[in-house]
Amino acid sequence: MKAGENHNGFTLLEVLIMSSIFVIVLFAVYTSFESGQKTVTWGETKAEVQQTARVAMGMMANEIRTAGYDPSNAITLLPTTAVQAANPNTVTFIGDVDGDNVTDQVTYRLQGTQVIRDFSSWIGGAFPAPAPDQLADGVTALTFAYFDGNDNPTAILAGIRRITVGLTTQAPAGGKPETFPLIMDVRLRNL
Repeated sequence: MKAGENHNGFTLLEVLIMSSIFVIVLFAVYTSFESGQKTVTWGETKAEVQQTARVAMGMMANEIRTAGYDPSNAITLLPTTAVQAANPNTVTFIGDVDGDNVTDQVTYRLQGTQVIRDFSSWIGGAFPAPAPDQLADGVTALTFAYFDGNDNPTAILAGIRRITVGLTTQAPAGGKPETFPLIMDVRLRNL
């Protein structure tokens, strides 16, 4: 080397140390990003599970409240009551659920992980075969409990005045299942 010459550069050792530090920082950034993504996905899934339960529960509650509202006089023409079937996992009732002044027959039931709503409108002498429709998916439990006017449990269809609906939804979120249970008491307005 001549006097006065200036060599600017890095030694092999300095390059290896800098590369190692860069890889460590890059790994830390990636780990942080991945953790943030999992948190966002978990939050979105949890919100979706809750919203599915709320929408399904709201629709069921609004329609069950109409049980007994019979503008077509179907209840008097058939040997039945407003609540036609009252099982722990299924309910069938008669009421004008869509507000068109025609009596409807509705059944709520769980099929696999789907809440199914069977619906048919009165045609003058009978209810036709119902049209099934998926109301919610990701449901692990759908339960009904039946009470009389004094809030005592009852199995007598004509005596049912209040129905407690339980709905539990579940979806995987961030590697673990996210469960959302919802319970609602519904008083039958027309009985």
